[in-house]
Amino acid sequence: MSDGLLVLLVSLALMFTTAAEPAAAQGPEAAPAKACATHATSFTADSGDGGPVTLRMGCAQDAGALRPLAKSDDDLVMAFDFHVPERRQQTRDLIRTLVEDTQADQRAGMSLAESFTKRAQRDSVGVYPPQGGGPDFDGQVHAVDDSIVLIAPAGDIGTAANWWQKWIAAGVSLGITIASSAVCLLAFNVGAPAAAPVCGAVGGALGSLVGELMNAYFDGRSLGDAEVWKEALAVAMWGAVGGAFAGQLMNWAAAGTTSLITRIQVSLRHFATRIKAFGNVLTFMAGSMEGMGPKLLEALERLRGIGGTATPLRVMVVGDSMSQGDEGDWTWRYRLWQWFRSQHVEVDFVGPYRGTKNHPDPVGPAVPPLQGEPPTQPSVENPPVSGRYAAGVDQDFDSDHFAVWGRQAAQDKKLIGSMVTQYKPDLLLVGLGFNDMGWFVSGAQGTLDSVKTLVDNARAAKPDLRFAVADVPQRSAIGGREDLPVTTAAYNDMLARAIPSWSTPTSRVEPVDWAGSYDCAPKACPAAYDGLHPNALGEFQIARAFEQTLHRRFGIGSFVPDVPRTVPARPTPAVSGLVAEAVPSGIRVTWKPVFGAHGYTVRSRIAGNAVWSELPVATNRFDTTWTMDGWKWEYQVRTDNGDDGTSSWSPTVSAVADPRTAAPPEKIVTRATATGVDVSWDAPKGPHTDTIDRYEIILWDKDTPGAFFRSTAVKGRSAHVDGLEPGHHYLVAVATWNRAGGGMPGVARSVTVGMGTPPRPTDLKVRAVDPTTVQLDWKGSKEAAGYRVWVRNVTEGGAFTSDEYVTEDTGRGIAFLFPGYWNFEFCVTAINGAAESGRSDCVSLPGPPPSDPNTGGGPPPSDPNTGGGPPPSDPNTGSGPPPSDPNTGGGPPPSTRLPASTASILEKGAAELDAALRDDRRARSTAGDLAAVPAG
Repeated sequence: MSDGLLVLLVSLALMFTTAAEPAAAQGPEAAPAKACATHATSFTADSGDGGPVTLRMGCAQDAGALRPLAKSDDDLVMAFDFHVPERRQQTRDLIRTLVEDTQADQRAGMSLAESFTKRAQRDSVGVYPPQGGGPDFDGQVHAVDDSIVLIAPAGDIGTAANWWQKWIAAGVSLGITIASSAVCLLAFNVGAPAAAPVCGAVGGALGSLVGELMNAYFDGRSLGDAEVWKEALAVAMWGAVGGAFAGQLMNWAAAGTTSLITRIQVSLRHFATRIKAFGNVLTFMAGSMEGMGPKLLEALERLRGIGGTATPLRVMVVGDSMSQGDEGDWTWRYRLWQWFRSQHVEVDFVGPYRGTKNHPDPVGPAVPPLQGEPPTQPSVENPPVSGRYAAGVDQDFDSDHFAVWGRQAAQDKKLIGSMVTQYKPDLLLVGLGFNDMGWFVSGAQGTLDSVKTLVDNARAAKPDLRFAVADVPQRSAIGGREDLPVTTAAYNDMLARAIPSWSTPTSRVEPVDWAGSYDCAPKACPAAYDGLHPNALGEFQIARAFEQTLHRRFGIGSFVPDVPRTVPARPTPAVSGLVAEAVPSGIRVTWKPVFGAHGYTVRSRIAGNAVWSELPVATNRFDTTWTMDGWKWEYQVRTDNGDDGTSSWSPTVSAVADPRTAAPPEKIVTRATATGVDVSWDAPKGPHTDTIDRYEIILWDKDTPGAFFRSTAVKGRSAHVDGLEPGHHYLVAVATWNRAGGGMPGVARSVTVGMGTPPRPTDLKVRAVDPTTVQLDWKGSKEAAGYRVWVRNVTEGGAFTSDEYVTEDTGRGIAFLFPGYWNFEFCVTAINGAAESGRSDCVSLPGPPPSDPNTGGGPPPSDPNTGGGPPPSDPNTGSGPPPSDPNTGGGPPPSTRLPASTASILEKGAAELDAALRDDRRARSTAGDLAAVPAG
């Protein structure tokens, strides 16, 4: 049987029945000279007898006024002309929006086919869900008066039937989408709030149905029947509208479905006559739609009993600190609420919380939890949600939400089901993922899995729930976290590709371009006050990102305004009521809280020092705990709103420390294990040791830039800490905690996890700096956590001696070698906790140099004012050699012996620990959601 006879028989069959499914369409009988003319129609504009949308297609050379849009006479032009004069301007708006969306996809790197597939997947009714990977085509899309024009370059035009089938199906689907939306608008007054969302759902569903049925037909799949179609249409429309506009959808269905179906039938039959053999399925569809209007209304009525109430739209914001906001913020949730009101959309924000993040109470340092105690998750168990909003926030603001500082997708995926069951939202606005990747909870794939699980669990609780899921914004660069921008970008790319497959016929999932809308990047972040969290400008930007999705994807609202050019400034008043006082734990500094302060900066120094040490704090209290009795400390404080501004410094206050804390443990011993460290110690002696309650073990990974401290505590005098990174070097310290609080830590020997006794150092070299000072340098090893220098007086014939001064560098200066360096011999050992190598080959320097001080020889002068001799040891100035108490792991070079009672923060090890702790606090203040940090 010839192809022509088959087409004739199918056409005759369709003249007598519309119940039978059409035979598969065949390709053209003979290809014309030009590919663009394969299915050409007349380019004479139709008068409108073809229904609300008609089709023109062919070569650009024949396209008349449309020719300038093409680059070549042989380009393929497909034009859909819309004839809804009663809503002409609104039809043009629909055309323009669709064109802008498509062009945005193309700017993002999609082909025209990929953009159409993305739209089809978003609006799918589920009869024949669109798949990627079919014939590709590119080109342009234009809005021209009452027409949408598609152009395929001559070189991209396929010759196979499959290419033409997909091209025509995509175009017809687009035309029916716009025509259905435009005809639907006739049932509403111009500007009615419900018109856009209801008609967007109607047009999207009908256009999707037509496209899916055409592709199913071309692929030789069953089309089902009108019963299947109307159920799919009802589910798609209800799922796209639901909530606030469900009632208006029902009103339209009762009054407008029959008229719409009738007019779309006319256009389908018109298309069928234009595209000939490929149009058989359109004739079949047009016939099968007879009487569908009342049936569609019945299907929607059934869904109404499942899909929630008509008004208002119930919205739940699910997020972290960027969605909850800090006390004094306006929040992007407030800006979104204002937008809903401006669009005359009734909305009910729902969720368990109402406030921003309130600042913690001004309490002293927390007692470290005992090893084995379950870690607390403050953002889950007792979230800070009682903070107030900016003074200008409308008192009618509906601030209910489910967004918590520090929250992770990994946490919320377990909580969302009960939240949806309890609060029954129609729409979930999700902004999660930063904390998962920022705090090493999971990488890009793990975070994507958590977000997908959250969607699944929420949908299980409410099958018709709709979602607007945001990607993760970049933040300003953090030292040591060069991985974070890369991981964030990878996650955002994976999310964009995954979301189109997450929708169901009753539960759409749409993307929100938070990252692209939020002006924040590793190099600069003007949208945030701290490199991440939104300031007043950033709040508007985030709100607009969600508004774009709600309007363009869900049809909510009539327009989305631009971000204002000016935004409210954040008040930053100075601190008042500053008081410093001695307390048993050290010194406590307090002041009156400043409403809306993101934080404060405290600067402190020992009286007499010229240099201040500055630290950020979150609340109106600061504690100095690592201090010696009798030290006088000075303080100043200012309000610190990050990039939003800082206040002037407060007047200086001071206090003299009189701590009642206990001394550090004695004889701390560390031993590296395969994945951790064993630590043991002796109980300290002296005052205030009778109330010791626990010992805190503090560890710091020296090899991970930006690493934070790990801390745990035990009642006994030994502990094993596991879960450390093999091959990394760890600082280890132990502090006592008694009734007064935590005392000065004793810094032990560092360890290299997973390593045993290190090899002895090699290639030891020595050079003279002056007659009593030498510089030693050697080659170390990756196994070593530090090195000790051994010294022997060869003139006196003594043995080699060393103390507990350990350096992690492969070099060290040795001073105060009286009467001169030529009397001494030097060796080095490598340590890994208690494990210690044999001594290296020993070195020395020959003979005394000339004694004339003008030549640089001889011993140095002893007057400290001249810069020679040993430095002064006043701890208040921070000068002088470090103390030598071996119990703390610190100590000066071997030839200097200071009383053990001077052991203090000036020790080399404790100074290192103190500096690291200060860096730790600074990093935590800028890295993001602190509540998400897992317990050590």
